[in-house]
Amino acid sequence: MKVRQNGGLGSRSSISLNGFSGRHVKIFIDGVPMDGMGSAFQLNNIPINLAERIEIYNGVVPIELGADALGGAINIITNKNSKSFADVSYSFGSFNTHKTNINLGHTTKSGFTVLLNAFQNYSDNSYPVYTQVRDFETSIISKDSVWTKAFHNNYHNETAVLKTGFVNKKWADQFLVGITLGKDYSDIQNANIMKIVYREKSRKGTTVMPSLIYTKKNIFTPGFDVTLTGNYNRNYNQNTDTATREYNWYGHFIQKKTVGEGVNSIVEFYNNNANASLNLIYKLNEQHSFALNDNWSTYQRENADKNIIKDQFSLPKDNSSNYKNVVGVSYKYNYNKKWVSTIFGKHYIQSTTGMVNVGESESFPTYKEMTAKSDAFGYGIASTFLLNDFQYKISVEKALRMPSAIELMGDAVLERANASLRPEVSENVNLGISYQKDFAKNHAVYFDASGLYRNVTDFIQRQIVPRTGEASSVNHGQVQNIGVNFEGRYYYKRFFSAGGTVTYQSLINKEKYDKYGNAQLSQTYNDRMPNQPYFYANGEAEIRIPDLGAKANLFTVGYHLHYVHSFFLRWPSLGESGEKTSIDKTLSHDIIASYAMKSGRYNISVEGRNITDQRLYDNYSLQKPGRSFNVKLRYFIM
Repeated sequence: MKVRQNGGLGSRSSISLNGFSGRHVKIFIDGVPMDGMGSAFQLNNIPINLAERIEIYNGVVPIELGADALGGAINIITNKNSKSFADVSYSFGSFNTHKTNINLGHTTKSGFTVLLNAFQNYSDNSYPVYTQVRDFETSIISKDSVWTKAFHNNYHNETAVLKTGFVNKKWADQFLVGITLGKDYSDIQNANIMKIVYREKSRKGTTVMPSLIYTKKNIFTPGFDVTLTGNYNRNYNQNTDTATREYNWYGHFIQKKTVGEGVNSIVEFYNNNANASLNLIYKLNEQHSFALNDNWSTYQRENADKNIIKDQFSLPKDNSSNYKNVVGVSYKYNYNKKWVSTIFGKHYIQSTTGMVNVGESESFPTYKEMTAKSDAFGYGIASTFLLNDFQYKISVEKALRMPSAIELMGDAVLERANASLRPEVSENVNLGISYQKDFAKNHAVYFDASGLYRNVTDFIQRQIVPRTGEASSVNHGQVQNIGVNFEGRYYYKRFFSAGGTVTYQSLINKEKYDKYGNAQLSQTYNDRMPNQPYFYANGEAEIRIPDLGAKANLFTVGYHLHYVHSFFLRWPSLGESGEKTSIDKTLSHDIIASYAMKSGRYNISVEGRNITDQRLYDNYSLQKPGRSFNVKLRYFIM
């Protein structure tokens, strides 16, 4: 797995898994999709202290998640400790970065519980960048890049999550009602390409999200478990772009006759998101169990500025909506915990009303309101077999991914709407084998090898409009992915561990003819898909020294290596366009040291990221921060 970012703290983050990235990989928190939770509560800003563990599904996604994921899923399980505890941390580091997290919980003997998680993030994100600069006197962008600094890149968010209810009662294992309140602000430094830079464009948003979770095992009858979750989020957004200037990376500007550095001026709207999920599991006996999941979600965008002045570039209608329902059923067979097989089926429904570009140009769009509906079935089987120290795995499925709200309706900043997107349909095969062995008392090894095949129809491709730097999502056609993953780890007692992963997975364009239907062989047939890393590796080593300085203390020092091979930004077969067509290979190194005292009550950690100060890129040459250092102080008591 690889985390891809567009820049520093608060920038757009995505997961690369099984050769897919972005919205192809679904992200959940406690089994609830994070899609509609608002920008103040997302992968790019939630604290690690929030998570008890993180589940990664790189093959078949269990129906309990109600997912329409194509390349896998990430499920962040939060800490629901039934004991009373306090976990407080503060960190500070390079680029004037500050993070604070307060995590408190209290449970009475009667089972009444209160959980509070409050956090804030702040950064100037003023790191050096190496880029081309426009000369306003000649209106020419320099061929050679120069070093300058991000100067309009501030980000901060403040969020609080409060949950209260009961645990370990006869009528509920867990019954919690909650409220999430958050706000965030972000300067917009540049578009999706580095050559377009801003100095006055910004966005801000607020989140108000009530939630409910109810779980009970052995309800009504032994072996029958139920889980019900739900939330509603009214998310306010304001995007501001009123400057009459055009800037370059030196901060120099020229006056414009039009308003707005980008495409939009002032945009205010509400995102109304609702999500509900019901899980029913019936364990007939040790061998047979059945499960049903129904996940329902709806999204509506509502104009918040009733006095907005329309012009020729405005969308004809600001309101749009999306409805989605995924129902799944499964049967699991467990033979003596050695052989486990699951067969499942899913039904997908989606209906979207929004704006579609019916013009012939992405640079000068012509929008029309349309309604699109989808109705489809998916199915599959997964099996695993344990023999001695080996585990063998295989899964085959037909999976679907419905377009996300952002892909369908845009974000009114840098993502354009396309309500006509069709669901992606994929035929998947996953094979794997793993080996785990303890030997000579003090030594242990773990190895894993897996292979995958994906054949995707109506692949949703994210494209960048060169003139404006905006992104748009389109159905590309047919894409094939064949990949292999290797992992190996060695452990010596609890003192030393080392390991690494190697991944090769290449998305190939299998759309043989061009989109105009004239039987003309496509120039990009059999090309790798643009902006998709296909070969990368990670390595790590860690030393743990117990009882350093006093009993129950622990000192840990670790090293991390990250390698990403060069990959194409654009179609390889289309040749040079006067701009860079690929991202160079990158190799970076991190060092992390931590010291825990009094069984973890007092903690201090120091991180050095990208210590050799390499230029790192993930998406469309958007540069990530260089060398940075961070110190974290943490207090924990239970």
